[in-house]
Amino acid sequence: MLHHLRTLMTEDRVGPFNGIVEIDETFIGGQWRNKPWRIRRKGTKRGHGTSKQAVFGMLSRDTGQVIAFPIPNLRSETLLAALRANLASGAHVYTDGWSGYSHVVDSFVHEKTDHRSGIYVLGTVHTNGIESFWGYLKRRLKITGGIRVERLPLFLGEEIWRFNNRKLTLDEKAERLYQLLVAN
Repeated sequence: MLHHLRTLMTEDRVGPFNGIVEIDETFIGGQWRNKPWRIRRKGTKRGHGTSKQAVFGMLSRDTGQVIAFPIPNLRSETLLAALRANLASGAHVYTDGWSGYSHVVDSFVHEKTDHRSGIYVLGTVHTNGIESFWGYLKRRLKITGGIRVERLPLFLGEEIWRFNNRKLTLDEKAERLYQLLVAN
């Protein structure tokens, strides 16, 4: 039953986003010390190039809603396809200074902050909202415990649904889940 509910939560998506949208990526995959020796022996690095699963996300400042999903890689064509599928044309995109976004956001109004230089906020340009969601997501997934990579989209969908419906009361959330069950 929980598997079915998570599937429905994952399919209950918002978007496409318009207005100001923060985009960012993160990596999910557990603590290094908890990995089996056969994986630790190979070694890895932090951030880009890690062996963890990449997750790409967008937060609409207008609605406070989030879209996030695992992606196979962080290549420009992959990110551009994700942006075109989830953003309305003319959206204002705020990113960090990662060079991978330089060619991706040519279709949108793009502003960025340079985290490497220690600049995290330039007026209203920042990615603090999506970074906050990443912290929320990782805390919630840590409570869940070990998650298989093939099940990550379901658990990710559940946490996105919880975040996007955070302002509803418990009864309203239960009613929303019931509507999702009845509709399918």
